[in-house]
Amino acid sequence: MTVEPRLRELTDRSYRRLAEVLERCGLPRSMPPFLVLGVLAATTSIVLALVDLTSSGAAADPPIAITPAAAGRAGTEVVNSKRAQVSAVTMVTRNRWAAGWTDCTSGPTCRYAAVVDRDGARAIAPEWPVPYVTLRSGKEAIAVAPPVEGTLSGGETMMFRLTYDGPVLTRLRYELPTSTFGPDEVLTDRIVPGSIVVVNPAESTVRKLETRASRSPICDQSGRCWMLAGVARTDILWTDDGGRTWDSRNLDRHNQLGRIAVSPDGRTVLTTAVTVGATGQKVSKMQLSTDRGATWTTVKSAPQSLSASPLAFNDGTALLFGGGPGDRPRLFRVRDGVAKLDRGYPGDLADLAGDAGLMYGYEVPKRRTTEVAVSTDQGATWSKFAPR
Repeated sequence: MTVEPRLRELTDRSYRRLAEVLERCGLPRSMPPFLVLGVLAATTSIVLALVDLTSSGAAADPPIAITPAAAGRAGTEVVNSKRAQVSAVTMVTRNRWAAGWTDCTSGPTCRYAAVVDRDGARAIAPEWPVPYVTLRSGKEAIAVAPPVEGTLSGGETMMFRLTYDGPVLTRLRYELPTSTFGPDEVLTDRIVPGSIVVVNPAESTVRKLETRASRSPICDQSGRCWMLAGVARTDILWTDDGGRTWDSRNLDRHNQLGRIAVSPDGRTVLTTAVTVGATGQKVSKMQLSTDRGATWTTVKSAPQSLSASPLAFNDGTALLFGGGPGDRPRLFRVRDGVAKLDRGYPGDLADLAGDAGLMYGYEVPKRRTTEVAVSTDQGATWSKFAPR
């Protein structure tokens, strides 16, 4: 590792904050560039000196920079356990992904870790008492260790990422709840059960989003973000201005297990109303919109059950993974308002994510879940790999 990338990264991250601090101290805006450079140069010298001292006696694996954090044991044993299983995966490209691993056979309690891959370089996050959440942040995949208590008022929340300089484990700072969010922030309902939270990887912060929506946040490339809400019912909510204003539409007045899929351009939207009965969950109604929700068509011949969340594409079609009661799940293509069996068969997927260029999901075979199925041709052909 060289000094130049570290200095560049520190400059980009710290210049604005230092300038604001100096201004609050009474210095005019005309002077901060020179003063900030001096402060930044001194700070950089100290940081690099500490890094060099730390790395001089390091082992073969790159050191983990903790800023600050209380790390657990190394997660290598969990990931490499013969009984470990994949519990989460997020792929940005074929060579940029994050995967959560679970080992429930090595002791009285389960153990959890995560692997992050960045262009062929891989790093393993420390063990954590609860499962890691994997997220997409811009052009990289990250792993987040949620608070053990399940709230943002107790224990720590950690973020694990892999930079060009090596792995970094950072404690996420809790901020007060807000009703708005920025374009570069990440929305997720998997860190705190029953709530949508906002993760800001650049600022290393996390906060609760104050909105009546509680699940399934999806943001398309136009900047519109879609979510689901409702108790004993399902409503679709969307905002075009980061939560300042909202629009909504009812999906199901009797159940709260609806699902939504949105294409990257935001024009194709697929909604599914799901009822619960003695034989399990059943798709009661599926609707498709190809004009950003302005008009809707009821999908004909929809499968009776869904095994994974659907995917919507820019061409007005959608892909489903489901079937009838007792049937082994198959791929269905929704085109022109009709669902038909599609080509390709990836296996039993617990999840389905991605877009037309890269679709993926981890398998749930009869024994253990150790592989992720990947398709780059909208499900026509599939390949598999173990994300560790």
